[in-house]
Amino acid sequence: FYVYGLKQLFDNLPTALRLTAVVWVGASVLVLILGALLVGQPVSGGDVRPDAEGQMPALTATFTMLSLVINVMAAAWVSLIWSRFCLGADTPRGVVPSLKGLPFSNFLITVLLVVVVVGGAGLILNILENMVIMHLPLLVSMIALPLISTFLMTWLLLRVGAALPATAAGQVLSLVQAWVGARDKSIWVLAILAVVTTILLVLPSMLLAGLMGANMLLHSLIGVVTSWLLILIGTGWLVAIFRSIPPMSK
Repeated sequence: FYVYGLKQLFDNLPTALRLTAVVWVGASVLVLILGALLVGQPVSGGDVRPDAEGQMPALTATFTMLSLVINVMAAAWVSLIWSRFCLGADTPRGVVPSLKGLPFSNFLITVLLVVVVVGGAGLILNILENMVIMHLPLLVSMIALPLISTFLMTWLLLRVGAALPATAAGQVLSLVQAWVGARDKSIWVLAILAVVTTILLVLPSMLLAGLMGANMLLHSLIGVVTSWLLILIGTGWLVAIFRSIPPMSK
C-alpha cells in the first residue's frame, strides 16, 4: 500500500502535474488573494471595533469559511482526478481537467462524510485526552498522546476513506462497507508510515518557514507543495486499499 502511493505519484509526476497542479495552485492563489482583501484589510471607522491587530473579526471569520470551502472543493477535485488516473479510468485532457461527466458531486459528498466521521473521532479523542492529560508525565501528554491520536485518526481515515476511490470510479461503496472491507492488517503499518511521512513532509517546511520569518510568500509556497504531495500520495494509498477490498456479496 505504502509504496504504491509513492510510485503512482513519482513514476507519473509529469501527468500528476498536468492533471492537478493548476487546480491546486489556482485554489491556493485564490485563498491568498482573499486573505489579502479580507483579513489584511484595516478597520476604517464604523461601529465595528477592531481586534488587537487592527483587523475586523467578522472579515477573519468570513475568510476562514471561504478558504475552507475553496480548499475542500479543490482537494476533492484533485483527489477525484488522481483516483481515476490510478484506477486506469479515462482522464480528461487539457491544463485544467474538466469535471464534465465525472461523479464530482457524489465524490464531494463522500469527502464530507469521511471528514465528519474522522473529525468526530478526533473530537472524542480530544475529550478523552483532556480527561487524563493532567495525570500523565509531560512528555507523554505533549508527544505520545498527540501521536497516538493522530495514528488512530489516520488509521480510521484509511479504512473509511477507501470509499472515495470507489465513488471516483462510479461505484457504490458506503463508509460502513469500506470499513468492513478494508480490514487488512497491513493498514495498521500503513497508518504508522503515513504519520511518519506526514511529519517528514510538514516538519521541514515549518522549520524553514520559521527561519524565513516574515517571508509569507515562501511560507505559502512551501505549504502549497506539501499539501499537494500529501493529497496525491494519500489518494494513492486509498486506491491501493480499495483495490484490496474483495467484491461485496449481494
